[in-house]
Amino acid sequence: MTQRCSWVANYSDSELMQNYHDLEWGCPCHDEQRLFEMLCLEMFQSGLSWAIVLSKRENLRRAFFNFDIKSVASMTVDQVKELLANTSIIRHRGKIEAVINNARILQQWHRDGKNLDQYIWQTTQNQIIDQKISDYHLAPSKTVISEKLAKQFKSNGFKFVGPTVLQAYLQAVGIINAHELSCDFH
Repeated sequence: MTQRCSWVANYSDSELMQNYHDLEWGCPCHDEQRLFEMLCLEMFQSGLSWAIVLSKRENLRRAFFNFDIKSVASMTVDQVKELLANTSIIRHRGKIEAVINNARILQQWHRDGKNLDQYIWQTTQNQIIDQKISDYHLAPSKTVISEKLAKQFKSNGFKFVGPTVLQAYLQAVGIINAHELSCDFH
């Protein structure tokens, strides 16, 4: 039997959550579009359960053009109004506008020869940080790294990227290994 992090046990009947844990969460990622998608999903998760975000993920992908940075960056005020009326997604104006704002910044970065992949991985000199935790409840909600990165992101104009969101993001994209020591995926 597969041993997973204890937080997954709360969703033992959820194939969606188990697949996310087993196939995505904590896997080192360098794909720019997926890095943007995960940042957006972590932003949407703020104040909600991850199960809600995962259950709406496909709808969010459709609403945000599969998180294509160029397409999201070109979204209009009318499209924001449409999203706020779309009951199949998380309808939070601040989060929706932050996704578009952040895509515009990334689009400018790309024109300037910069990218999200290099930006986030440089925070750990391209090394994975192993938190070596035995119980997920003991994992910090923010760290010196996520606090530093939040300040950097905000100074670049990003929105909805506080240290807690970025801590979860760094875990999700594999920069921080937060799998419990007993987890087969550690």
